[in-house]
Amino acid sequence: MPSVYNNKYLFKKALFSLLKKNKKILFFYPILFVIAINSSCSANAQFAIDSSYIKKFDKENDVEVYTGVTKTSFRFREFANDNFISQHKLFANTSAYTGFTINYNWLSLNFSKNIPNTSVARQSTSIKAVGIHLRKTHEKFLFEAGTNKYRGLILQVNRRQREYEYYDDISYRSYFTRISYIFNAEKFSLNAARNYSVLQAKSAGSFIAIVSPFFQRFTLKGGFDEYEESDSTFLSEISKKPFSVNLLVSGGYTYNFIFNEGKWSINPAIFIGPAIEKNTYPQESRSLKLIANYQLVLNGGYNGQNFYFHVNAVYNNNSFHFMNSKMSIHNRGVSLTCGYRMGKLRNKIFGAL
Repeated sequence: MPSVYNNKYLFKKALFSLLKKNKKILFFYPILFVIAINSSCSANAQFAIDSSYIKKFDKENDVEVYTGVTKTSFRFREFANDNFISQHKLFANTSAYTGFTINYNWLSLNFSKNIPNTSVARQSTSIKAVGIHLRKTHEKFLFEAGTNKYRGLILQVNRRQREYEYYDDISYRSYFTRISYIFNAEKFSLNAARNYSVLQAKSAGSFIAIVSPFFQRFTLKGGFDEYEESDSTFLSEISKKPFSVNLLVSGGYTYNFIFNEGKWSINPAIFIGPAIEKNTYPQESRSLKLIANYQLVLNGGYNGQNFYFHVNAVYNNNSFHFMNSKMSIHNRGVSLTCGYRMGKLRNKIFGAL
């Protein structure tokens, strides 16, 4: 056996044996990921932004108003002894939203509200979707963390006639952290491509590596005698409160097409990669499994000295071996953001801002 293949085999074997000992180590991999990439890159060259490609605005503070819509669905394929649930999607009760953001110096204030009568279950008020997302950007890194909780899920039986079945007692919760590393941060700015806080003066792109620990769990409150008999297998599995710990590792490429010296731009991106899944499901083996995930992003708009606006579209698909089935989670959303840049006040606010 050639030495290069032997080394790959030994590395893979060591990695899997380490993860089998303790699933909690998955959440330390983002830290190791950042240290390893940052060390290797700093050894090659010192980081410096090319000012002919990336430029700051004179006014670095802004106020934004935005609106958008997002949808999250679950698909269980090849579900054991339950053909009914395999033929339909389960939806979280997401809706359209609107809000505003004020960014001043180091402080960022955000407020958003769901738009009435735009949720999936318009006639059901007990099914809710709640999410908390945190985001911190750097020239070479993007750090994200958050949680999503869906109190109740909706099964779409007939889309045209808006016929649904409501699972009020099913809850789904997930926690995630995500770290993205930008390889060509000298000439490509993710801040310019995604939120228009700086100016991308010339077209440029970059490879991006992403690592993300991910935890998910289903729970069922009460019994399931009130539901249809065809749902009994699915609800029986949910009642066992299955959960899994996953490490998603992906890579991709994004390019910012620039027009009129940065005033207009179009930024497509694609990310794809494997994920390591650790199930603690009662009836499944505790061995690690490889799963697939991918993401498509398209952003475009106008980025001026005083005013800017951009449209963002995202589609994300994650597949898992979960509850004796192939579970896929689809997240998709579209948003419109308009912003106005502001300068600094002469005096500090409360002596701090």
